[in-house]
Amino acid sequence: MVSEPDNDGGIKSAGTSFGIIETIYQNQPISLTELAAEVDIANSTAYEHISTLLDSGYIVKRADGYYLSLKFLDRGTKAKEYYQELLDVSEPALEQLVDETDEAVNLVVEEHGQAVYIDRRTGERGVPTNSWVGKRKPLHTLSAGKAILSQLPEERVDEILDARGLSVSTERAITTREELYDELEEIRQNGVSFNDRESHSQIRAVGAPIVVDDRVYGAVSVAGPAMRLTGEYFRQEIADLLQGAVNEIELKLTYH
Repeated sequence: MVSEPDNDGGIKSAGTSFGIIETIYQNQPISLTELAAEVDIANSTAYEHISTLLDSGYIVKRADGYYLSLKFLDRGTKAKEYYQELLDVSEPALEQLVDETDEAVNLVVEEHGQAVYIDRRTGERGVPTNSWVGKRKPLHTLSAGKAILSQLPEERVDEILDARGLSVSTERAITTREELYDELEEIRQNGVSFNDRESHSQIRAVGAPIVVDDRVYGAVSVAGPAMRLTGEYFRQEIADLLQGAVNEIELKLTYH
């Protein structure tokens, strides 16, 4: 039986399957009944989709419920190959930043209008946060995300905002396009961006874009506790170290 398209031109059953995958990701372990309720489908429909996902190896069933399988790890590793050149040339600069700051250092790219972490390294003083390799977050809430946005054509920024909006992670997050556009212009002038407790109430970060021949490769950020990242250390010292690291990455990309 051929699946019928939904009103947006996609395949409805495929959308349901991906909805199930996302729901398991957010709630694992999860039971069949809980899963059906979250996705808002009948138990029988959920069972049919789960059976297909089990047969294809994308989920596993354990005693306490359903989980995503390690097949996603294999696919994710393959997906990173597109960014291998960027990862390779960035590694020494990221390690140097960790040595110099002892904070968390992130390499971020844009995909589907979201910020995606493709590398993350943490110094001894670095604190665990809700970010990891593969994690997606709104671009406008991150220093690295705003650094990327500042280098994209205005039409692309508008497309992202039309699709993603301006979700709020904390009360300090940007909530209007006018405010965002003003900050993006400031980033273009200064070469660095700041996240002042906009993605997490206790985290500050500094970011800088990676751009070679008008191609926006991504951005690097240094993040740490808001109580430690203050004053000139936050606004100037980290920014200077970060720009030096990004310049090194851009030179290596140019002549790699």
